[in-house]
Amino acid sequence: MSELFFDASVYYALGSRLATDLGSVEREFTLTPRGAGTSLGGQAIGEGTIVDFRRQNRILGYDEATGRVRVEPGVIQDDLNDFLKPYGRRFAPDTSTSNRATIGGMIGNNSCGMYSCHWGTTREHVHRIRGMLADGSEVLFEPLNAEQLAAKCAQRDLEGQIYRTILDILEQHGEAILEAYPDSSLIRRNTGYALDVLYRHYQPFNPNGKPFSLVPLLCGSEGTLALFLEAELETVPLPKKHDLLCAHFSALDDAFACLPALMEYFSPAAVEMIDRPTLQAAANNPEQAENRFWLEGDPDAVLAIELFDADEAQLQALRDWLVEQRAYAVPHLQGEAIAAVWSLRKAGLGLLMGERTRKKAVAVVEDAAIPLQNLRDYYHDMRRWFEAHGVEAVYYGHASVGLIHIRPKLDLSQPEDKRLFAEVAAYSAQRVKHYRGALSGEHGDGRIRAPFLPEFFGERVYRQLVLLKRAFDPDNRLNPGVIIGDRPITENLRADLQPRVTLRTGLDWSENLSLFDAVNQCNGAAACLKSPGRGVMCPSYHATMDEPKVTRGRVNLLREALIAADPRKALSKSELRQALETCLACKACKSECPASVDMAALKMEVLYQTRDQRRLKNLMLRNMGLMLKAAQRFPGLFERLQQHPLSKSLLGLHRQARLPSSQYGVRLASHSNPQAVVLVDLYTATFRPQVLRALQTVVEALALPVRFEALDTPLRLWLSNGLLDEARVAMQQLASRWGREGLPLVGLEPSETLIWRDEARKLGIKDVPEVQLVEQWLAQQLVHNAQVLQPIAKTAWVHVHCHQKAARLHQLTPALLEQVPALEVKTLKTGCCGMAGDFGYRHPELSRKVAQKDFLPHLEQMHADDWLVASGFSCQHQAQLLAGRTALHPVEVIAHAVK
Repeated sequence: MSELFFDASVYYALGSRLATDLGSVEREFTLTPRGAGTSLGGQAIGEGTIVDFRRQNRILGYDEATGRVRVEPGVIQDDLNDFLKPYGRRFAPDTSTSNRATIGGMIGNNSCGMYSCHWGTTREHVHRIRGMLADGSEVLFEPLNAEQLAAKCAQRDLEGQIYRTILDILEQHGEAILEAYPDSSLIRRNTGYALDVLYRHYQPFNPNGKPFSLVPLLCGSEGTLALFLEAELETVPLPKKHDLLCAHFSALDDAFACLPALMEYFSPAAVEMIDRPTLQAAANNPEQAENRFWLEGDPDAVLAIELFDADEAQLQALRDWLVEQRAYAVPHLQGEAIAAVWSLRKAGLGLLMGERTRKKAVAVVEDAAIPLQNLRDYYHDMRRWFEAHGVEAVYYGHASVGLIHIRPKLDLSQPEDKRLFAEVAAYSAQRVKHYRGALSGEHGDGRIRAPFLPEFFGERVYRQLVLLKRAFDPDNRLNPGVIIGDRPITENLRADLQPRVTLRTGLDWSENLSLFDAVNQCNGAAACLKSPGRGVMCPSYHATMDEPKVTRGRVNLLREALIAADPRKALSKSELRQALETCLACKACKSECPASVDMAALKMEVLYQTRDQRRLKNLMLRNMGLMLKAAQRFPGLFERLQQHPLSKSLLGLHRQARLPSSQYGVRLASHSNPQAVVLVDLYTATFRPQVLRALQTVVEALALPVRFEALDTPLRLWLSNGLLDEARVAMQQLASRWGREGLPLVGLEPSETLIWRDEARKLGIKDVPEVQLVEQWLAQQLVHNAQVLQPIAKTAWVHVHCHQKAARLHQLTPALLEQVPALEVKTLKTGCCGMAGDFGYRHPELSRKVAQKDFLPHLEQMHADDWLVASGFSCQHQAQLLAGRTALHPVEVIAHAVK
């Protein structure tokens, strides 16, 4: 398989094959191990074989006596901590990518997270590693006593050579290594290999140190020394109490100034800096905008300070001190409010990279760690450089340990900005060395900092790093060019990949600057790889664990097509077609991805560009409205026709698909002087007329004068299949007529209704009308008519439609039902049901797998006489098909209450 592999760095690489079976790899191939591929230094990509460890994700056992847990390298950090929580324990490092970062990747990068000032780095919490060396031999890395170490050195194999080389390096050059390496006060020192740690803290070089072990050396080795097959980890007790103080500063400099004293006198568990650009970017993201509730005014910077198990006197003392340090507001947060702040902070990278501009906050000098007493000076040095070169920058990150992520805003497709990219890297490396900092505090050297290591360490010490690498990897097969490498950092930049042909698009991408810019909003940070149960995104990936079936993978394939000489032809390639075919267009990526990548819209565009390849199917789809209208008159005949294999084949449906049964249409009484228009979509009218009868009951009970308008175009179906021109014409006609009438508009089906909030703008519809969901409209009507609702002593479980979640309208259905007296309303924490319009009829097996991941398990908690409530027709049909559960529309529940 040939495809472009990306991580979260600025680089790309052309991979020759993707392999998870290490035994299949030929000797001439180089290997790049990776987990989620969230690395920022280019170390998760390579020119040979990408070894994907995500399926090696078993938790092998927990020992309560020692507090140690054994895991495979593909276990996700949050999943591990969920497993440990009942034991009152956790794995200490807490990275911003915790919902998708794998333990193997964390070891490879020596990940840290925001609690490193309290708990240290991954290196301090790995006891034992089972790995594979470059020659294919499996070895166990663990603490060794003197006798065991001597036995290792006596071995006449690659493992023995490794031990002998490292001991020789440390015996001859230990003091020079300590002198050349970053200041020992730095908790985060991921520059080079951790030879200084071995020499300073481990026997025999420190007689009072820990037993000799190569585990600390492997932590932070970035896949260049060995492949990790299993790890035994230390765990820590969970704190009993968490408090967060968010100190608001009018000047970023004031926030920097107070850091040394803050850490010395108050010993917080975490101190994270969030600057104004990051906070502003959060306001433009649907999910993170809700997490800004704690902000007061418009701070230049916020220090988010977390304390474990602090009493009120400690909290008050810290609050008073922060005010003395010029903090103008210090809100105190607890419980779920803390999680909201950390969610915003963790989303910082994606938020900044998703900004609608070609000048992105790039990762190049973002990982320098500086001793706290020098951090302010380093910040001023960098700020002066940016001002002198006319470059904007953002500043956020781990203030407690001297690691501020400084990101200059550059357009790397432009030669001048590419030059500045290289120059700022060189300048930063020089200043970091001056302050005895670390070029990398947590992201690793990768490819982006590797060229600066010879000058940083000096010739003598750097030569020892080369010898160490050669001892482990004589043929340079393991992640070559990472840590030890001299290729210019401006080589293989992702921004070098630019379109050669501009397509006439079916959607308006000007809000994103262009179609290609919309694709490039994905920066590879891989929030879409998070494990099930942590949001809807990405259901097809949750079911398959395949990279092409996740937003990032689809974007990478789409990017490759758009830079081709003939992009329209490239968009038709089977690999991209198959990847997009498995996208459910749930729209979760638009709200849950920090960069707001809209894969559903991108899929529409690709189908529009390739529409001529599906002429017969598209002809059927154009006439679907007529067919569904006929079905309302002749449901029996329609039932036989739609189940016929030829009909399924023409529509691209699976031969075993179980399609819904149509019903006779209902006559609805419209008021002669309506005050609102209820839009009756084709699916509600054809397949669930009982919802219309229920709504008729409700409007009559409330004496609401409405007009029922039957729609004759399946807009969502057209859009999802790339029939954008047809949808545009139909929607503009409706918008113009509704605009002249000026009546409030109400929709019953979320996927049809929310088109007017979302796609209408991209289709260029003029004077887009506001169309409310029926739940919102009914809730407003019931404010002054609550007396008509009778008590219902039942429990109603609400499954919220994916498109409602994406539009941040997830509270509408529960809020409406909560107006019914005695009705206990609970919201299911479900993901996508897996049906997604006609998706489940085209891919019934994948649809079932999606449902089994994050939909069906939640239904099991319901009692037999509980109500399942779902506003989406697809969700209702899926619940009936796979769980035998009849789901009510919210309108039906209200109808029960008014009878």
